[in-house]
Amino acid sequence: MGENTRPFPIQPWVGEGKMSKKMLGEIITWKIQGVAISHADLLSGLMASDLDCDVAKELAPRNAFARACSKLDSERIIRKVAEDHATITFQFTREALEEGKFSYHFESLLFLNKYSGGITSENLELEQLAKEEFSRCMEARTANDVTRLVQRLFERHADLFSIRDQGGVYFVPEVHHDFIAKVERFVRNIGGSLQRFPIPAGSPQGDRAVQEAVAHGLQAIIDEHLQAVQKFGEDTRPDTLRRAEEKVRATKLKIEGYSFYLDKKREDLEASLQQASELLRSRMSFLIEAPSEEAELALV
Repeated sequence: MGENTRPFPIQPWVGEGKMSKKMLGEIITWKIQGVAISHADLLSGLMASDLDCDVAKELAPRNAFARACSKLDSERIIRKVAEDHATITFQFTREALEEGKFSYHFESLLFLNKYSGGITSENLELEQLAKEEFSRCMEARTANDVTRLVQRLFERHADLFSIRDQGGVYFVPEVHHDFIAKVERFVRNIGGSLQRFPIPAGSPQGDRAVQEAVAHGLQAIIDEHLQAVQKFGEDTRPDTLRRAEEKVRATKLKIEGYSFYLDKKREDLEASLQQASELLRSRMSFLIEAPSEEAELALV
């Protein structure tokens, strides 16, 4: 599912009849070859397909660092010990076999900035070693990295509704037809493939399957809102509350925008979203000491 907030102009032709040639959208799936892809090739592929190159910068440093750790863990154990909104802290512990027994000696803490990829440590030798391996892993992107990049593109500009629990196969509404073509061109440019299966309106099975996929995807977003809000406490930052507020608004727009896919399921989704909205309103009122009326206005 995407994070875009625009109410897309969905057309009211779902279920027009067996002779309708209107399209509901497409089932898509893609395959990326299991080889390393250079950052330069990713950028070239994005530009050639008229796609947002900034997404290449957003490939999480933590993923590259996890691969770097596989090269750094010889005779040592690396464990994450803390994480906040900006930094992940890792402990490096030296492991040694001494007189038939393993012994463990604290080596150093290492700090990874989740956004910039910056690495710091009191152990300068370890810091330099980690930076070198991390830089190599950041440059060579894996098939999993590219899959996350494709998903990020859809999060920004369209919507992916999962067709199966394991993921990998998605329904994309017809309004995003041109965007799918751009992503297909990008995937092919870097040596992968993307299959597209158009879904026409009018068949009971197709209409029902699309309705269930869209409703399930929107409900999953609402469930994420609820779970996040339930964890809010006195240490929750005001900007976190505001982001949650924006997500509720964006989800409301999605339900409205895809109402013709949803039919009667729209009422259930709106009820679930209202529950999340009321819980957030209550938490905002308590945490920022705002009158409940003020919090209610903020969520309209």
